[in-house]
Amino acid sequence: MRLVALAALAAALTVGALAVAAPDDRTATEEALREVERSAKKDVAAEMTTRSRAALERAAKLRASGDEPHARLAEGLARTWAEAARDVLRAVDIEEKAQGARRSATDAGIVAERERALLEEGIAQSGRLRAQLESMERESKEQPARTSAAANADVADGGASRPKAPKAPPPPATRDGGAR
Repeated sequence: MRLVALAALAAALTVGALAVAAPDDRTATEEALREVERSAKKDVAAEMTTRSRAALERAAKLRASGDEPHARLAEGLARTWAEAARDVLRAVDIEEKAQGARRSATDAGIVAERERALLEEGIAQSGRLRAQLESMERESKEQPARTSAAANADVADGGASRPKAPKAPPPPATRDGGAR
């Protein structure tokens, strides 16, 4: 008899130690529910929060009536609902961050397109200017070289300083009226 009592006492101590070491479902549930309530988006998980609280109340009633195993099951259910609510809120936060990242990527793509168009326009303008310069260089090389200083001065000032040549004298008149 003493041996049976000692074994029962050892079993009770072991179960008590395991219960203390294992996380309490009620405590974990209440912590998760507090975390959900602190969130600005708690409305998203309102139904899950309500179900979790109802399961906690059911567990309290079951425990009060002496039905410990079913009370533990109800607390486990309450914990599951509370963790699901917390996970939904985390998913909402992650989805918002992803949406922001997509928006930023789209904005960056638009900016890149605009900058690429500006770059292409600049390259085209540079090409047109280069072609004009080459054309002007070709025209200056195609003109014959001037050997006299007067001709070079005439080219430089556009012909403004060139003195006008005197008119040639009229041909001499002949006696028979200009006919020969």
